[in-house]
Amino acid sequence: MCPTSNAKTKALLLEMAPQISKIAEQNGVEIVAGPFVNREHTTVVIVQSERAEAVDAFLVQARLPQWNRVRVIPSMHIQDGMQDIVEGTSLF
Repeated sequence: MCPTSNAKTKALLLEMAPQISKIAEQNGVEIVAGPFVNREHTTVVIVQSERAEAVDAFLVQARLPQWNRVRVIPSMHIQDGMQDIVEGTSLF
């Protein structure tokens, strides 16, 4: 539900947005970039954490899934990915 058309979602966003950094910190999540918002109801946040469970707790406590699609994509720096390719066995 879009915060521009739904009063309850708007109130939720206005209440929670200022707390996002603190919620991340409390859960052991470092915000590397963002949050960025767009009109697709997707908030993009690049985070770093030792535990996936910490990221999940951060998302739930920040209440982002209540008005956004949430997709967690585990990622690594390109240099680390290149090293995996060098060390890996090709399929073909």
